[in-house]
Amino acid sequence: MEYGKLIGAAYRVALHNWRLWPFGVFAGTGGFGFNFSYDTGGSDDPDYPGDDPIDPDLVIVLVLVALLLVLFGLAMSAISQGALAEGVAAIDRGEERGFRQALRAGLAAFWRTVGLYLLAALVALALVLAVAIPAGGSVLAVFAATDSTAPRVAVAVLAGLAALAALVVLLLPLLLIYQHAVRELVLGGARPVAALRGGWRVFRANLGPSILVFLIQQGLVLAGYAGIAIVAVVVSLPAIVVLVATGGGAAGIVVAAVTALIVLPTVLAAAGAVGTFGHGLWTLGYLRMRSPETRSRA
Repeated sequence: MEYGKLIGAAYRVALHNWRLWPFGVFAGTGGFGFNFSYDTGGSDDPDYPGDDPIDPDLVIVLVLVALLLVLFGLAMSAISQGALAEGVAAIDRGEERGFRQALRAGLAAFWRTVGLYLLAALVALALVLAVAIPAGGSVLAVFAATDSTAPRVAVAVLAGLAALAALVVLLLPLLLIYQHAVRELVLGGARPVAALRGGWRVFRANLGPSILVFLIQQGLVLAGYAGIAIVAVVVSLPAIVVLVATGGGAAGIVVAAVTALIVLPTVLAAAGAVGTFGHGLWTLGYLRMRSPETRSRA
């Protein structure tokens, strides 16, 4: 596989097919995380907000909103996976794909993609338990056998490092297999179990290329997101300075609002382009790794 040409092809797909960018925003995400924290510390000041009781209704509303956002992210991720896989494959065949065509492809594969998510999550959980149970058991055994601090610390550290190494060895291949499985499901029409098996076959036959595509994709996509973040911060600095200098006055708020209206859509578009590139790189790599028998099923 010529990786330079592969990168160039993925770049051209992302650059010239902006209608796929909305899917690129979600294709690399599995949902959104939220971290709610409350200060329950005491204070002698009766007006200190930390002494106010937490409203249970507010907590319930925040949890429900967070849950809805997570579900929305997961749903959009599943749709976007199918939309981009089919769209990039079609473009690679010389066809055209717009937003509506890609959306239909993503919706058509939605429930099978969700099923593949759940199946991969169960496999990952089984692998984690297979590592965590022996590691935790060895630590508990040593803690029960001796009260000495040195062997306890030594075994805990060694068990933790061994478990971490084992998880990397087990979960990284699963991630690569899953990437192939998504394409098997969308492009080959396979069901979740068959798609995971097909992903394993493609991975096993293309171990080196799969790892290299993963490393290239991760490096370029992370560099792209880092570049977007740096540019966004630099462009936003004047607005931040004005906002601080005016003490949050009307002029500062107006400048900040105008800057946000310019920066946020630009950041989303750029993130969508980078996501489309990253997903497209995997799809194009998969198409070039597939055996003739697998290729004929798409």
